[in-house]
Amino acid sequence: MLDASITVETRYYAFLHEITGVRVERFNLEAGATVKTLIEALNRKYGDRLRQYILTEEGSLRASIAVAINGQKIAGDPLRHPLKDGDVVVIIPPISGGSSPQPSQSF
Repeated sequence: MLDASITVETRYYAFLHEITGVRVERFNLEAGATVKTLIEALNRKYGDRLRQYILTEEGSLRASIAVAINGQKIAGDPLRHPLKDGDVVVIIPPISGGSSPQPSQSF
């Protein structure tokens, strides 16, 4: 008998951690699930605040958001990327802050 579901681990950082209140959680999804399927599950659990942070109004991934699976950043359209049982998914929020190094002065 074929297993009709997969389990993926999702890790949250920065603002996504604030929205979810957890750092790591597991989701059971149907076999054949994609990153989009996972985001839909996140939306059902956490509501529109999370969805609006990750997706545009048209439903595509925001340009400032990246997705990594098993430590590898997904190029192209990450929403269409298939997930496998045991995958670790990180939705990477925008990175901001820091400052440019100041030029050194010699005296």
